[in-house]
Amino acid sequence: MQDLRKIIEAFVNNNENIKIYDASQNLLEYLISVGLGVKLDSFKEIILEEETQIELGGIKNYSTSVIYPISDKNCIQDGKIILIGPEIQEIQENKIDFGQIIIIAGENISESHYTDFQRLQFISDSIEGFMIRSIPRRFWCRISKDAIKKGFSFNLLGNSIIYLFKKQFPELIEAVEIIFISANEQNIKKFKEVISKIREIYKRNWAKKIEEWKERIGCNYDWICDVCPYNVTCYNISDIYELRKNIEFD
Repeated sequence: MQDLRKIIEAFVNNNENIKIYDASQNLLEYLISVGLGVKLDSFKEIILEEETQIELGGIKNYSTSVIYPISDKNCIQDGKIILIGPEIQEIQENKIDFGQIIIIAGENISESHYTDFQRLQFISDSIEGFMIRSIPRRFWCRISKDAIKKGFSFNLLGNSIIYLFKKQFPELIEAVEIIFISANEQNIKKFKEVISKIREIYKRNWAKKIEEWKERIGCNYDWICDVCPYNVTCYNISDIYELRKNIEFD
């Protein structure tokens, strides 16, 4: 966290365009008042190119997104949303570089929860007028023209993400802080080293899960499960094993 604080402090000292928001004390009431729907898995819309006002990231633009789970909530400021760069209404281009870092804290958070947190990062099914396109190694979002007319902003996006994470993990997440970088590739890359360290945690956790799975089923292949030609059969056997185990213990 200290590394992140130092980078943000440098932006402030250099008089960069920074906005700091505090999420609403009553997130649900705030989101209802805005008039854009925010609800888990309730907006499975596809935003076509002609319906799009702004694209964040994409194929030709630089983008990154990472979730940073920590156990000590005192290390972050719950509800703080930091925007480095212009707000939505200030952006003239229709495609921009974009980065986001979502820091979540809770005393009982462990590495076993990381995969679940990573999945919720792609919350486009939960915010009206906001879609995340799924492509390898890219974070690519579309914001619709209608959503921007209704006042869509990074402040609103931050409030929505905080609400959704706390709604999905009410007993686990105690605090959320978000950093958005909407300026340019150079500014996003200033966070590159910190983001790489965070991703290493996920890589180690994933490698550990694969090794545990292989040990459990007696697999001695060197390749990872994602590219294994037998993975479908393997997981089918796993489902049968779990079903049989549950029957035996009922």
